[in-house]
Amino acid sequence: MRQGTDVVRAFHSEEGMVRMTRLRLIEIGVAVVLTVVALLFVAWTAWAAEPHGVSVTDAWARPTIGQGRTTAAYMTITNEGATDDVLKAATSPSAERVELHETKMTGDGVMQMRPLEGGLPIPAGATAELKPGGAHVMVMGLNGELAEGGDLPLTLEFAEAGSVDIVVPVRKGAGGDHAHH
Repeated sequence: MRQGTDVVRAFHSEEGMVRMTRLRLIEIGVAVVLTVVALLFVAWTAWAAEPHGVSVTDAWARPTIGQGRTTAAYMTITNEGATDDVLKAATSPSAERVELHETKMTGDGVMQMRPLEGGLPIPAGATAELKPGGAHVMVMGLNGELAEGGDLPLTLEFAEAGSVDIVVPVRKGAGGDHAHH
């Protein structure tokens, strides 16, 4: 009988070892999963802390004059990312068309406004200033007049940063309001 009891004890002992081993494997698995989650969190936090994308500051648009349905918007765009970017286009729900333009002096001394072909490049870490007499956002076919104190919604489309929605306050420029831009 003793021999039978020893066999039963040995069997239970092995079964106990198997249970202990399974429990240990589950504990190790949980530890591995928690470690991976922690590493992913640290990586995500580090990525989020790195500057990327663009910021838009000092935006403003000119009020329309009379029955005018055209205006220009100006702003400062900073590329906070580690790669070069390009402002490719802009749109507004308040206008039929929005184009990127630049004003340049011709050889004859005449200021000429032209669409900005290929967009506005903004190198990594650099700032582009859209201002009167230079690059600007031309807004055409407005749904109504833009009065000083109003707002103009714009969506800027960047090659790398994607879409950036801004609300541009309408005000007179630093040098007073002019019919041109």
